[in-house]
Amino acid sequence: MKKVYIIGLGIGNISYMHKKSEEAVNSSECLIGAGRMLKSFMDSGKTIYESSNAENICEYIDQSRFNSYGIMVSGDSGFYSLSKKITEIIARKNEIIIENIPAISSLQYFTAKLNISWDNINYLSAHGRSINVVSHVIFNEKTFILTGRDFGPGAICELLTNKGLGHLKVSVGENLSYENERIIESEVEKIAGMKFESLSVMLIHNNEFISKDEGLRSIRDEEFITGSAPMTKSEVRSLSVGKLNLKSNYTVYDIGAGTGSVSVEAALKLHGGTVYAVEKNSQAAELIYKNIQKFKTRNIEVVKGSAPLAIENLPKPDACFIGGSSGNMEQIIKIVLAKNPDVDIVVNTITLQSLNEALSCMEKYKIKNMEIINVSVSKSKKVGKYDMMIGQNPIYIISGKGSGIL
Repeated sequence: MKKVYIIGLGIGNISYMHKKSEEAVNSSECLIGAGRMLKSFMDSGKTIYESSNAENICEYIDQSRFNSYGIMVSGDSGFYSLSKKITEIIARKNEIIIENIPAISSLQYFTAKLNISWDNINYLSAHGRSINVVSHVIFNEKTFILTGRDFGPGAICELLTNKGLGHLKVSVGENLSYENERIIESEVEKIAGMKFESLSVMLIHNNEFISKDEGLRSIRDEEFITGSAPMTKSEVRSLSVGKLNLKSNYTVYDIGAGTGSVSVEAALKLHGGTVYAVEKNSQAAELIYKNIQKFKTRNIEVVKGSAPLAIENLPKPDACFIGGSSGNMEQIIKIVLAKNPDVDIVVNTITLQSLNEALSCMEKYKIKNMEIINVSVSKSKKVGKYDMMIGQNPIYIISGKGSGIL
């Protein structure tokens, strides 16, 4: 039976290898890994196979005659490592025993260099992955990022600066543990555009982060900055956002966003997602910006214009709220379903004509799980020593989910 060690080499400098890793290397007849992982072992006298492709490595082990292999991976084998995919493939083979050897990760090393603990840090990787940096940063006091070749510290800081977060403190490290190690601490806007090595790391400090508990509550109407733009009232807003069936990483459209109250309440639940607030009225759009500033929900993108034209180039939505359609409801629903046939849709209307239009669209496009709610809310108001109930306009909330077909 073959034995495969997946050996975490730690931060990079070979002096950070521990005794168990050295023993695993010595026990292996064949060493496997990317060129920079194998560099220190080329004169070890062992057979060397250079590859960083999981499938190729597993196929090589399948076809080779050796009894023991050491697959060298950077950092810790359990932290955004090639080990995950290799372990999944090899675990399906009964004739191979696999053992992961952990090591010091870049997160551990970097935070130690900064003299801070890492047990309360939100971490993510931009290396070969698409990540929503803004949402992670606004909801966490500290965010650690393994950066990538195409999305390095300079580009990430440029993005954060454009979102009004240029004043935050950031620590950037490159070539960690090597002689040319460089660690810079500054403000985000001063790092924006700077060049670093492709596998750098960064830690963004946000003392103004939003507590995730904020997304659990219903926001009172008087907390919003309002003008003449229409606003979905608190009780109706809570019901409508609930019907969107949100998940934390969703992309959400708020069409006819008005003051942005639905956008803000949804954005506070999207710890890794984005809301696109579409509004054609320029004064209302300014109110949305002010409410973004007040609630610190910089995971909202304001899109000035009318749907459906304004949403044509937006990313695929997971959920769509339509608070105002300007008579274009069918075209809006058609394009939203074309982008995602399984999208959750919620429409709010106050007129019978709009209700009929919404129902016709839902039937035409075979929206499933369709539900119609009529909400009549009365709220108390102090009149002298008495509490008088004041009625609001009744609202229709129509919700459903795309059926997977257009």
